[in-house]
Amino acid sequence: MAAPAVTLRAISAPTAWLWTLVVAIPVFIVHLPSFFHQLMDGDEAVYGSIAVLMDGGARLYAEGGVDNKPPGIYWVYAGIFDIFGRYQMTAIHLVGLLVVAATCLLLFVIARDLAGLRAGVLAALLYGILTGAGNPRLLAANTELFMTLPLTAAMLLMMRRQWFWSAALMVVAGAFKQVAAVEVLLLPVGLILLEPRESRMRAAAWFCAGIAAGLLAGAGLLALTGSFAGFWRWTIQTLVGYATANWTPGVLWQRAQDSIVPLLVDMIVVWVAAVIAVLRWRRLGSGERLAVAWFVVSGIGAVAGGHWSWHYFIQVMAPLAVLAALTIDRALEGRMRRWVAAVAIVGIAAPTLWWTAFNFRSDPLTYDWSPPIAQHELVAAYIRDHSKPSDRIFVWGDWASLYVESDRVQSTRFPGFLRGFDRGSDLPPTNWDTAPDVWPELQSDLNRNPPALIVDTAAADWSDFANYPMSNYPVLAQLVAADYRQVATVDGVVIYARVS
Repeated sequence: MAAPAVTLRAISAPTAWLWTLVVAIPVFIVHLPSFFHQLMDGDEAVYGSIAVLMDGGARLYAEGGVDNKPPGIYWVYAGIFDIFGRYQMTAIHLVGLLVVAATCLLLFVIARDLAGLRAGVLAALLYGILTGAGNPRLLAANTELFMTLPLTAAMLLMMRRQWFWSAALMVVAGAFKQVAAVEVLLLPVGLILLEPRESRMRAAAWFCAGIAAGLLAGAGLLALTGSFAGFWRWTIQTLVGYATANWTPGVLWQRAQDSIVPLLVDMIVVWVAAVIAVLRWRRLGSGERLAVAWFVVSGIGAVAGGHWSWHYFIQVMAPLAVLAALTIDRALEGRMRRWVAAVAIVGIAAPTLWWTAFNFRSDPLTYDWSPPIAQHELVAAYIRDHSKPSDRIFVWGDWASLYVESDRVQSTRFPGFLRGFDRGSDLPPTNWDTAPDVWPELQSDLNRNPPALIVDTAAADWSDFANYPMSNYPVLAQLVAADYRQVATVDGVVIYARVS
Protein backbone atom coordinates (compact mmCIF):
# COMPACT_ATOMS: atom_id res chain seq x y z
CA MET A 1 0.00 0.00 0.00
CA ALA A 2 1.18 3.51 -0.74
CA ALA A 3 2.39 5.68 2.11
CA PRO A 4 -0.09 8.15 3.62
CA ALA A 5 -0.48 11.40 1.73
CA VAL A 6 0.50 13.32 4.86
CA THR A 7 3.26 12.26 7.23
CA LEU A 8 2.09 12.76 10.81
CA ARG A 9 4.26 14.05 13.59
CA ALA A 10 3.80 12.71 17.07
CA ILE A 11 0.63 14.14 18.55
CA SER A 12 0.88 15.57 22.04
CA ALA A 13 -1.52 14.32 24.71
CA PRO A 14 -3.39 17.67 25.03
CA THR A 15 -3.86 17.80 21.24
CA ALA A 16 -5.08 14.21 21.16
CA TRP A 17 -7.62 14.93 23.90
CA LEU A 18 -8.76 18.08 22.09
CA TRP A 19 -9.46 16.23 18.85
CA THR A 20 -11.15 13.43 20.77
CA LEU A 21 -13.54 15.91 22.36
CA VAL A 22 -14.18 17.60 19.01
CA VAL A 23 -15.55 14.28 17.76
CA ALA A 24 -16.98 12.80 20.97
CA ILE A 25 -19.15 15.71 22.13
CA PRO A 26 -21.29 16.18 18.98
CA VAL A 27 -21.51 12.43 18.40
CA PHE A 28 -22.68 11.88 21.98
CA ILE A 29 -25.27 14.65 21.72
CA VAL A 30 -26.74 13.34 18.47
CA HIS A 31 -27.04 9.83 19.96
CA LEU A 32 -28.32 11.02 23.33
CA PRO A 33 -32.05 10.59 22.47
CA SER A 34 -31.56 6.81 22.58
CA PHE A 35 -31.19 7.10 26.37
CA PHE A 36 -34.52 8.93 26.70
CA HIS A 37 -36.62 6.16 25.09
CA GLN A 38 -36.80 2.52 26.13
CA LEU A 39 -37.08 1.39 22.52
CA MET A 40 -35.89 3.16 19.39
CA ASP A 41 -37.31 0.60 16.98
CA GLY A 42 -39.60 -2.43 16.90
CA ASP A 43 -36.62 -4.52 15.79
CA GLU A 44 -34.99 -3.90 19.17
CA ALA A 45 -38.06 -5.44 20.77
CA VAL A 46 -37.77 -8.52 18.56
CA TYR A 47 -34.11 -9.00 19.46
CA GLY A 48 -34.81 -8.37 23.14
CA SER A 49 -37.78 -10.71 23.45
CA ILE A 50 -35.84 -13.53 21.78
CA ALA A 51 -32.75 -12.85 23.89
CA VAL A 52 -34.81 -13.28 27.06
CA LEU A 53 -35.92 -16.72 25.86
CA MET A 54 -32.28 -17.61 25.16
CA ASP A 55 -31.24 -16.49 28.63
CA GLY A 56 -33.86 -18.92 29.94
CA GLY A 57 -31.96 -21.78 28.31
CA ALA A 58 -33.99 -22.16 25.10
CA ARG A 59 -32.37 -22.71 21.70
CA LEU A 60 -32.23 -19.92 19.13
CA TYR A 61 -34.20 -20.67 15.92
CA ALA A 62 -36.20 -23.23 17.89
CA GLU A 63 -38.20 -22.78 21.08
CA GLY A 64 -35.81 -19.96 21.99
CA GLY A 65 -37.11 -17.59 19.32
CA VAL A 66 -37.44 -17.35 15.55
CA ASP A 67 -36.37 -14.48 13.33
CA ASN A 68 -34.71 -14.15 9.92
CA LYS A 69 -31.50 -12.52 11.21
CA PRO A 70 -28.19 -14.34 11.84
CA PRO A 71 -27.33 -15.12 15.48
CA GLY A 72 -24.88 -12.31 16.29
CA ILE A 73 -27.44 -9.74 17.38
CA TYR A 74 -29.17 -12.23 19.70
CA TRP A 75 -25.86 -13.26 21.28
CA VAL A 76 -25.12 -9.60 22.02
CA TYR A 77 -28.56 -8.85 23.48
CA ALA A 78 -28.66 -12.09 25.49
CA GLY A 79 -25.20 -11.44 26.92
CA ILE A 80 -26.08 -7.89 27.95
CA PHE A 81 -29.37 -8.95 29.52
CA ASP A 82 -27.60 -11.76 31.36
CA ILE A 83 -25.28 -9.19 32.94
CA PHE A 84 -27.60 -6.23 33.51
CA GLY A 85 -31.03 -7.85 33.75
CA ARG A 86 -34.05 -8.65 31.61
CA TYR A 87 -34.96 -6.02 29.01
CA GLN A 88 -32.29 -3.56 30.20
CA MET A 89 -32.42 -1.46 27.05
CA THR A 90 -30.34 1.38 28.51
CA ALA A 91 -27.41 -1.05 28.66
CA ILE A 92 -28.14 -2.09 25.08
CA HIS A 93 -28.10 1.52 23.91
CA LEU A 94 -24.87 2.19 25.80
CA VAL A 95 -23.20 -0.76 24.06
CA GLY A 96 -24.57 0.52 20.74
CA LEU A 97 -22.97 3.91 21.39
CA LEU A 98 -19.67 2.22 22.23
CA VAL A 99 -19.87 0.34 18.93
CA VAL A 100 -20.35 3.67 17.12
CA ALA A 101 -17.34 5.08 18.98
CA ALA A 102 -15.18 2.09 18.06
CA THR A 103 -16.19 2.41 14.41
CA CYS A 104 -15.37 6.12 14.50
CA LEU A 105 -11.91 5.27 15.81
CA LEU A 106 -11.29 2.78 12.99
CA LEU A 107 -12.48 5.29 10.39
CA PHE A 108 -10.16 7.87 11.90
CA VAL A 109 -7.24 5.51 11.37
CA ILE A 110 -8.28 4.69 7.79
CA ALA A 111 -8.68 8.33 6.70
CA ARG A 112 -5.61 9.42 8.64
CA ASP A 113 -3.50 6.81 6.85
CA LEU A 114 -4.86 8.03 3.52
CA ALA A 115 -4.65 11.79 3.96
CA GLY A 116 -3.59 12.88 7.42
CA LEU A 117 -4.88 13.85 10.84
CA ARG A 118 -7.59 16.29 9.77
CA ALA A 119 -9.09 13.80 7.32
CA GLY A 120 -9.16 11.19 10.07
CA VAL A 121 -10.96 13.51 12.48
CA LEU A 122 -13.47 14.48 9.79
CA ALA A 123 -14.22 10.83 8.92
CA ALA A 124 -14.82 9.91 12.56
CA LEU A 125 -17.03 12.96 13.11
CA LEU A 126 -19.07 12.42 9.95
CA TYR A 127 -19.81 8.76 10.71
CA GLY A 128 -20.85 9.55 14.27
CA ILE A 129 -23.23 12.24 13.04
CA LEU A 130 -24.57 10.29 10.05
CA THR A 131 -25.58 7.38 12.28
CA GLY A 132 -27.66 9.65 14.51
CA ALA A 133 -28.99 12.49 12.37
CA GLY A 134 -32.07 10.78 10.96
CA ASN A 135 -35.37 9.26 11.98
CA PRO A 136 -35.44 7.46 15.34
CA ARG A 137 -34.90 3.98 13.88
CA LEU A 138 -31.40 5.06 12.84
CA LEU A 139 -30.47 5.35 16.54
CA ALA A 140 -31.52 1.80 17.39
CA ALA A 141 -29.02 -0.86 18.44
CA ASN A 142 -29.69 -2.69 15.21
CA THR A 143 -27.90 -5.33 13.15
CA GLU A 144 -26.43 -2.80 10.71
CA LEU A 145 -24.73 -0.90 13.53
CA PHE A 146 -23.00 -4.00 14.89
CA MET A 147 -22.22 -5.32 11.39
CA THR A 148 -20.44 -2.13 10.30
CA LEU A 149 -17.84 -2.29 13.09
CA PRO A 150 -16.20 -5.55 11.91
CA LEU A 151 -16.64 -4.51 8.27
CA THR A 152 -14.70 -1.32 8.97
CA ALA A 153 -12.01 -3.28 10.80
CA ALA A 154 -11.87 -5.67 7.85
CA MET A 155 -11.36 -2.74 5.49
CA LEU A 156 -8.53 -1.35 7.59
CA LEU A 157 -6.80 -4.74 7.69
CA MET A 158 -7.28 -5.18 3.95
CA MET A 159 -5.60 -1.82 3.35
CA ARG A 160 -2.72 -3.15 5.44
CA ARG A 161 -2.72 -6.43 3.46
CA GLN A 162 -3.75 -8.55 6.45
CA TRP A 163 -5.86 -10.83 4.27
CA PHE A 164 -6.62 -13.63 6.73
CA TRP A 165 -7.92 -11.39 9.50
CA SER A 166 -9.75 -9.14 7.07
CA ALA A 167 -11.70 -12.14 5.77
CA ALA A 168 -12.36 -13.49 9.27
CA LEU A 169 -13.86 -10.14 10.31
CA MET A 170 -16.13 -10.16 7.27
CA VAL A 171 -17.54 -13.44 8.59
CA VAL A 172 -18.03 -11.81 11.99
CA ALA A 173 -19.99 -9.06 10.24
CA GLY A 174 -22.08 -11.72 8.47
CA ALA A 175 -23.07 -13.07 11.88
CA PHE A 176 -25.12 -9.89 12.28
CA LYS A 177 -26.63 -9.53 8.81
CA GLN A 178 -26.45 -11.60 5.65
CA VAL A 179 -25.68 -8.69 3.31
CA ALA A 180 -22.22 -8.39 4.85
CA ALA A 181 -21.29 -11.20 2.46
CA VAL A 182 -21.28 -8.68 -0.41
CA GLU A 183 -18.05 -7.22 1.00
CA VAL A 184 -16.07 -10.23 -0.26
CA LEU A 185 -16.34 -8.55 -3.68
CA LEU A 186 -13.59 -6.25 -2.44
CA LEU A 187 -11.09 -9.12 -2.64
CA PRO A 188 -10.25 -8.88 -6.36
CA VAL A 189 -10.12 -5.08 -6.16
CA GLY A 190 -7.83 -5.20 -3.15
CA LEU A 191 -5.56 -7.79 -4.74
CA ILE A 192 -5.14 -5.72 -7.91
CA LEU A 193 -4.61 -2.43 -6.08
CA LEU A 194 -2.46 -3.55 -3.18
CA GLU A 195 -0.61 -6.76 -4.03
CA PRO A 196 2.22 -7.30 -6.53
CA ARG A 197 1.23 -9.73 -9.26
CA GLU A 198 3.49 -12.51 -7.96
CA SER A 199 1.91 -12.53 -4.47
CA ARG A 200 -1.77 -12.29 -5.37
CA MET A 201 -2.46 -16.03 -5.30
CA ARG A 202 -0.94 -16.36 -1.85
CA ALA A 203 -2.94 -13.39 -0.57
CA ALA A 204 -6.14 -14.87 -2.01
CA ALA A 205 -5.38 -18.17 -0.29
CA TRP A 206 -4.97 -16.42 3.05
CA PHE A 207 -8.26 -14.62 2.47
CA CYS A 208 -10.07 -17.91 1.77
CA ALA A 209 -8.50 -19.42 4.87
CA GLY A 210 -9.85 -16.53 6.92
CA ILE A 211 -13.35 -17.09 5.55
CA ALA A 212 -13.15 -20.80 6.36
CA ALA A 213 -11.85 -20.18 9.89
CA GLY A 214 -14.58 -17.65 10.57
CA LEU A 215 -17.30 -19.98 9.33
CA LEU A 216 -16.01 -22.86 11.47
CA ALA A 217 -15.88 -20.67 14.57
CA GLY A 218 -19.41 -19.40 13.88
CA ALA A 219 -20.70 -22.92 13.39
CA GLY A 220 -19.23 -23.90 16.73
CA LEU A 221 -20.93 -21.02 18.52
CA LEU A 222 -24.22 -21.75 16.79
CA ALA A 223 -24.00 -25.37 17.91
CA LEU A 224 -23.71 -24.19 21.51
CA THR A 225 -26.58 -21.67 21.42
CA GLY A 226 -28.94 -22.58 18.60
CA SER A 227 -30.42 -25.00 16.15
CA PHE A 228 -28.60 -25.68 12.86
CA ALA A 229 -31.80 -26.81 11.12
CA GLY A 230 -33.65 -23.75 12.38
CA PHE A 231 -30.81 -21.46 11.36
CA TRP A 232 -30.98 -22.71 7.77
CA ARG A 233 -34.77 -22.62 7.70
CA TRP A 234 -35.24 -19.13 9.08
CA THR A 235 -32.18 -17.14 7.99
CA ILE A 236 -31.34 -18.65 4.60
CA GLN A 237 -34.49 -20.12 3.07
CA THR A 238 -36.60 -17.11 3.99
CA LEU A 239 -34.34 -14.61 2.22
CA VAL A 240 -35.64 -15.19 -1.30
CA GLY A 241 -39.27 -14.76 -0.35
CA TYR A 242 -38.54 -11.78 1.87
CA ALA A 243 -36.57 -9.97 -0.84
CA THR A 244 -39.09 -10.85 -3.54
CA ALA A 245 -41.91 -9.28 -1.52
CA ASN A 246 -39.88 -6.07 -1.21
CA TRP A 247 -38.84 -5.81 -4.85
CA THR A 248 -42.14 -4.56 -6.23
CA PRO A 249 -42.51 -1.11 -7.85
CA GLY A 250 -45.05 0.16 -5.35
CA VAL A 251 -43.07 -0.90 -2.28
CA LEU A 252 -39.80 0.41 -3.68
CA TRP A 253 -41.28 3.77 -4.61
CA GLN A 254 -42.82 4.21 -1.18
CA ARG A 255 -39.62 3.32 0.61
CA ALA A 256 -37.55 5.50 -1.69
CA GLN A 257 -39.74 8.46 -0.72
CA ASP A 258 -39.62 7.57 2.99
CA SER A 259 -35.91 6.84 3.28
CA ILE A 260 -33.61 7.32 0.30
CA VAL A 261 -34.79 10.78 -0.75
CA PRO A 262 -34.66 12.37 2.74
CA LEU A 263 -31.42 10.50 3.49
CA LEU A 264 -29.78 12.06 0.44
CA VAL A 265 -31.31 15.50 0.84
CA ASP A 266 -30.64 15.92 4.56
CA MET A 267 -26.91 15.24 4.24
CA ILE A 268 -26.48 16.43 0.66
CA VAL A 269 -23.17 18.10 1.55
CA VAL A 270 -21.67 14.76 2.64
CA TRP A 271 -23.01 12.87 -0.38
CA VAL A 272 -21.76 15.50 -2.84
CA ALA A 273 -18.33 15.44 -1.22
CA ALA A 274 -18.19 11.65 -1.51
CA VAL A 275 -19.27 11.72 -5.17
CA ILE A 276 -16.53 14.26 -5.91
CA ALA A 277 -14.02 11.81 -4.47
CA VAL A 278 -15.40 9.06 -6.73
CA LEU A 279 -15.14 11.29 -9.80
CA ARG A 280 -11.46 11.91 -9.05
CA TRP A 281 -10.74 8.18 -9.58
CA ARG A 282 -7.88 8.70 -12.04
CA ARG A 283 -5.99 10.90 -9.58
CA LEU A 284 -6.53 8.71 -6.51
CA GLY A 285 -3.97 6.49 -4.86
CA SER A 286 -4.49 2.77 -4.38
CA GLY A 287 -5.89 3.13 -0.85
CA GLU A 288 -8.34 5.82 -1.91
CA ARG A 289 -9.48 3.70 -4.86
CA LEU A 290 -10.11 0.82 -2.50
CA ALA A 291 -12.23 3.16 -0.36
CA VAL A 292 -14.28 4.03 -3.48
CA ALA A 293 -14.79 0.31 -4.17
CA TRP A 294 -15.86 -0.12 -0.54
CA PHE A 295 -18.43 2.65 -1.01
CA VAL A 296 -19.88 1.03 -4.16
CA VAL A 297 -19.98 -2.49 -2.72
CA SER A 298 -21.57 -1.28 0.51
CA GLY A 299 -24.23 0.52 -1.51
CA ILE A 300 -25.06 -2.73 -3.27
CA GLY A 301 -25.43 -4.44 0.10
CA ALA A 302 -27.65 -1.69 1.50
CA VAL A 303 -30.17 -1.82 -1.35
CA ALA A 304 -30.05 -5.56 -2.09
CA GLY A 305 -32.93 -6.48 0.20
CA GLY A 306 -35.24 -3.81 -1.19
CA HIS A 307 -36.30 -2.71 2.30
CA TRP A 308 -34.45 0.64 2.21
CA SER A 309 -35.08 1.83 5.75
CA TRP A 310 -32.72 4.51 7.05
CA HIS A 311 -30.71 2.12 9.21
CA TYR A 312 -30.03 -0.15 6.22
CA PHE A 313 -27.65 2.54 4.96
CA ILE A 314 -25.40 2.48 8.01
CA GLN A 315 -23.36 0.00 5.98
CA VAL A 316 -22.76 2.77 3.43
CA MET A 317 -22.13 5.50 5.99
CA ALA A 318 -18.66 4.23 6.91
CA PRO A 319 -17.09 4.54 3.43
CA LEU A 320 -19.27 7.61 2.79
CA ALA A 321 -17.67 9.31 5.79
CA VAL A 322 -14.16 8.44 4.58
CA LEU A 323 -14.67 9.70 1.03
CA ALA A 324 -16.42 12.88 2.14
CA ALA A 325 -13.64 13.54 4.65
CA LEU A 326 -10.99 13.17 1.94
CA THR A 327 -12.77 15.67 -0.31
CA ILE A 328 -13.41 18.22 2.44
CA ASP A 329 -9.86 17.89 3.76
CA ARG A 330 -8.45 18.51 0.28
CA ALA A 331 -10.77 21.49 -0.30
CA LEU A 332 -9.65 23.08 2.96
CA GLU A 333 -6.19 23.41 1.44
CA GLY A 334 -7.49 25.52 -1.44
CA ARG A 335 -8.30 29.18 -1.92
CA MET A 336 -11.99 28.63 -1.15
CA ARG A 337 -11.32 26.99 2.22
CA ARG A 338 -13.43 29.47 4.20
CA TRP A 339 -16.41 28.93 1.94
CA VAL A 340 -15.88 25.16 2.05
CA ALA A 341 -15.75 25.23 5.84
CA ALA A 342 -18.89 27.37 6.06
CA VAL A 343 -20.91 25.21 3.66
CA ALA A 344 -19.79 22.01 5.40
CA ILE A 345 -20.61 23.31 8.89
CA VAL A 346 -24.03 24.71 7.97
CA GLY A 347 -24.96 21.84 5.67
CA ILE A 348 -24.19 19.24 8.34
CA ALA A 349 -25.15 21.12 11.51
CA ALA A 350 -28.63 22.24 10.36
CA PRO A 351 -30.13 18.78 9.69
CA THR A 352 -28.26 17.36 12.67
CA LEU A 353 -29.81 19.84 15.08
CA TRP A 354 -33.27 19.39 13.58
CA TRP A 355 -33.19 15.59 13.80
CA THR A 356 -31.71 15.60 17.30
CA ALA A 357 -34.52 17.82 18.59
CA PHE A 358 -37.07 15.65 16.76
CA ASN A 359 -35.66 12.43 18.22
CA PHE A 360 -35.77 13.76 21.77
CA ARG A 361 -39.46 14.61 21.64
CA SER A 362 -40.91 11.96 19.32
CA ASP A 363 -42.10 8.47 20.19
CA PRO A 364 -39.79 6.20 18.15
CA LEU A 365 -42.47 3.52 17.76
CA THR A 366 -45.17 5.79 16.34
CA TYR A 367 -43.34 8.88 15.03
CA ASP A 368 -44.58 8.30 11.48
CA TRP A 369 -48.17 7.36 12.35
CA SER A 370 -51.21 9.32 11.27
CA PRO A 371 -53.93 9.66 13.94
CA PRO A 372 -55.11 7.69 15.77
CA ILE A 373 -51.77 7.01 17.41
CA ALA A 374 -51.29 3.70 19.21
CA GLN A 375 -51.23 4.21 22.99
CA HIS A 376 -48.88 1.32 23.54
CA GLU A 377 -47.70 2.55 26.95
CA LEU A 378 -51.28 2.23 28.28
CA VAL A 379 -51.57 -1.34 26.99
CA ALA A 380 -48.19 -2.27 28.46
CA ALA A 381 -49.20 -0.75 31.80
CA TYR A 382 -52.39 -2.84 31.86
CA ILE A 383 -50.37 -5.99 31.17
CA ARG A 384 -47.96 -5.19 34.01
CA ASP A 385 -50.78 -4.44 36.43
CA HIS A 386 -52.80 -7.57 35.61
CA SER A 387 -50.10 -10.20 35.41
CA LYS A 388 -47.15 -11.41 37.45
CA PRO A 389 -43.49 -11.00 36.42
CA SER A 390 -43.27 -14.78 36.02
CA ASP A 391 -46.33 -14.92 33.71
CA ARG A 392 -46.01 -15.34 29.99
CA ILE A 393 -48.16 -13.47 27.51
CA PHE A 394 -48.98 -13.71 23.81
CA VAL A 395 -49.31 -10.69 21.50
CA TRP A 396 -51.13 -11.16 18.20
CA GLY A 397 -49.86 -8.76 15.55
CA ASP A 398 -46.49 -7.14 14.93
CA TRP A 399 -45.94 -5.56 18.33
CA ALA A 400 -43.11 -7.30 20.15
CA SER A 401 -42.57 -3.95 21.86
CA LEU A 402 -45.33 -4.86 24.31
CA TYR A 403 -43.21 -7.71 25.68
CA VAL A 404 -40.37 -5.31 26.48
CA GLU A 405 -42.50 -2.44 27.75
CA SER A 406 -44.55 -4.71 30.04
CA ASP A 407 -41.46 -6.67 31.18
CA ARG A 408 -43.12 -10.00 30.34
CA VAL A 409 -41.79 -13.06 28.49
CA GLN A 410 -43.49 -14.23 25.31
CA SER A 411 -45.26 -17.59 25.32
CA THR A 412 -44.11 -18.60 21.86
CA ARG A 413 -40.99 -18.57 19.72
CA PHE A 414 -42.58 -16.02 17.36
CA PRO A 415 -42.23 -12.39 18.52
CA GLY A 416 -44.53 -11.14 15.78
CA PHE A 417 -46.30 -12.02 12.55
CA LEU A 418 -46.38 -10.68 8.98
CA ARG A 419 -43.15 -8.81 9.66
CA GLY A 420 -41.91 -6.96 6.60
CA PHE A 421 -45.21 -7.73 4.85
CA ASP A 422 -47.16 -4.93 3.18
CA ARG A 423 -50.26 -5.27 5.34
CA GLY A 424 -52.00 -2.42 3.55
CA SER A 425 -52.10 -4.39 0.30
CA ASP A 426 -54.60 -6.95 -0.95
CA LEU A 427 -51.96 -9.69 -1.11
CA PRO A 428 -52.76 -12.96 0.66
CA PRO A 429 -50.95 -13.14 4.02
CA THR A 430 -48.43 -15.80 2.99
CA ASN A 431 -45.38 -14.38 4.72
CA TRP A 432 -42.25 -16.20 5.89
CA ASP A 433 -43.53 -16.10 9.49
CA THR A 434 -47.01 -17.35 8.56
CA ALA A 435 -45.80 -20.34 6.52
CA PRO A 436 -47.60 -23.69 7.01
CA ASP A 437 -44.98 -25.04 9.44
CA VAL A 438 -45.44 -22.02 11.73
CA TRP A 439 -48.86 -22.99 13.05
CA PRO A 440 -48.05 -26.44 14.53
CA GLU A 441 -45.02 -24.89 16.27
CA LEU A 442 -47.15 -22.00 17.52
CA GLN A 443 -49.73 -24.41 18.91
CA SER A 444 -47.03 -26.49 20.58
CA ASP A 445 -45.57 -23.38 22.23
CA LEU A 446 -48.95 -22.16 23.48
CA ASN A 447 -49.73 -25.60 24.94
CA ARG A 448 -46.34 -25.77 26.66
CA ASN A 449 -46.43 -22.17 27.96
CA PRO A 450 -50.10 -21.12 28.28
CA PRO A 451 -50.18 -17.32 28.26
CA ALA A 452 -51.77 -15.57 31.22
CA LEU A 453 -52.96 -12.88 28.80
CA ILE A 454 -53.58 -12.79 25.06
CA VAL A 455 -53.25 -9.30 23.60
CA ASP A 456 -55.02 -8.74 20.28
CA THR A 457 -53.59 -5.68 18.49
CA ALA A 458 -55.47 -6.55 15.28
CA ALA A 459 -58.68 -5.42 16.99
CA ALA A 460 -57.20 -1.89 17.18
CA ASP A 461 -55.71 -2.05 13.67
CA TRP A 462 -52.24 -1.39 15.04
CA SER A 463 -49.72 -1.64 12.19
CA ASP A 464 -52.57 -2.20 9.70
CA PHE A 465 -53.48 -5.56 11.23
CA ALA A 466 -57.27 -5.26 11.12
CA ASN A 467 -57.46 -7.51 8.06
CA TYR A 468 -55.95 -10.39 10.01
CA PRO A 469 -58.20 -11.11 13.03
CA MET A 470 -57.41 -14.07 15.23
CA SER A 471 -60.70 -15.65 14.14
CA ASN A 472 -59.12 -16.30 10.72
CA TYR A 473 -56.47 -18.56 12.26
CA PRO A 474 -57.83 -21.82 13.74
CA VAL A 475 -54.99 -22.31 16.24
CA LEU A 476 -55.76 -18.97 17.88
CA ALA A 477 -59.54 -19.02 17.45
CA GLN A 478 -59.87 -22.43 19.11
CA LEU A 479 -57.53 -21.53 21.96
CA VAL A 480 -59.37 -18.30 22.78
CA ALA A 481 -62.80 -19.95 22.56
CA ALA A 482 -61.83 -22.83 24.82
CA ASP A 483 -59.64 -21.30 27.52
CA TYR A 484 -59.93 -17.50 27.54
CA ARG A 485 -62.39 -14.71 28.23
CA GLN A 486 -62.28 -11.05 27.27
CA VAL A 487 -61.37 -8.92 30.28
CA ALA A 488 -60.49 -5.48 28.89
CA THR A 489 -60.19 -3.21 25.91
CA VAL A 490 -57.39 -0.65 26.08
CA ASP A 491 -57.05 1.83 23.22
CA GLY A 492 -58.98 -0.61 21.04
CA VAL A 493 -56.65 -3.50 21.89
CA VAL A 494 -58.67 -6.45 23.18
CA ILE A 495 -57.12 -8.38 26.07
CA TYR A 496 -58.09 -11.92 27.04
CA ALA A 497 -57.31 -13.63 30.36
CA ARG A 498 -56.95 -17.36 30.86
CA VAL A 499 -59.88 -19.01 32.61
CA SER A 500 -58.59 -20.65 35.79
